[in-house]
Amino acid sequence: MATKTQKILSISVAAYNLGEMIDDCLKSFCDERFINDIEVLVVDDGSKDDTPQRVEKYVKKYPNSIKLIRQVNTGPGSTVNTGVSYATGKYFRMVDGDDWVNTEDFATLVEKLKTVDVDAVFANYTPYHNRRKQALDTCKINNMPVGEVFDFNTFEYDYSTPLRMHHTIYRTDIMKKHVKLDNGFYTDSEYMFYPTPYIKTCIYYDLNIYMYRTALAGQSTSPEKMRRNLGNHRLILDRHLAYYEKVKEKLHPNVRKYLARQIAGYVVDHFDIVVLANEEDMTRQVKDLFKLVQREHPDIFDYLKNDKKYRITAGGNAILVRLFWIYLTNRYKHI
Repeated sequence: MATKTQKILSISVAAYNLGEMIDDCLKSFCDERFINDIEVLVVDDGSKDDTPQRVEKYVKKYPNSIKLIRQVNTGPGSTVNTGVSYATGKYFRMVDGDDWVNTEDFATLVEKLKTVDVDAVFANYTPYHNRRKQALDTCKINNMPVGEVFDFNTFEYDYSTPLRMHHTIYRTDIMKKHVKLDNGFYTDSEYMFYPTPYIKTCIYYDLNIYMYRTALAGQSTSPEKMRRNLGNHRLILDRHLAYYEKVKEKLHPNVRKYLARQIAGYVVDHFDIVVLANEEDMTRQVKDLFKLVQREHPDIFDYLKNDKKYRITAGGNAILVRLFWIYLTNRYKHI
């Protein structure tokens, strides 16, 4: 349990040129029911707008709970690393500064965190479509026991909703001892991967905590940003593949399957980015990517081979790859 003087939860908020969106984020934490139990570490990554000045207003009002940490622009991953280094709470989670939390359910979660001693805590999240100003369907975790501590090794991940950053809180000690992210854009994927070997006990609460803002220009999942970050995405994918091979023999079979399934999904994400980039040699890149996984990572390939994009395009047919370019271009233009 947390000590009487220790915060129960540290929240690392990545901030860069967010304007009024940082107000949406911080307001959601400013509730007298729990503000003294948490610390919100806003890591400003060299903003050139008024983001730091907006944050300072909250720091002045809640100096024991909200802190502004300023750094030169280094990249989103570095903000999480900085947040981890400053964190003093028993538990830790990252929140993007353009997102926020559902204050009512968050208040309930904070109280529950005081009563458990686990390595990871899971809860629900809801995407929010920014252009439509509309909350979408809440993403729950099916097949996971609710409100009961369970062993991460015994959970059947093949039948579960894929776990995402938005679902997940970790014990801070695990992050401090074992996790350092790349400075680039794909922090959520790394956040889900590198703590995995050190998770034993977990609990899931059927609470809607994280509000995930989508359909933002310049978002890491926007088509233009994905095209620009093709190289960085491949770097992270290669790191994931290497990490899996390094740790897989030490993992329980269920956790090995969990990581293999997660990485297979990341391979498919990379397929999307390669095709959206529409480079001259995209057909060769797609074919080489799938062959690499089949040859060097058979555990991951067992999941990848069931994906429809793999089944249709793995042979390197340029016409089929081009058809996927048309499909993805139309799909992502609405995101």
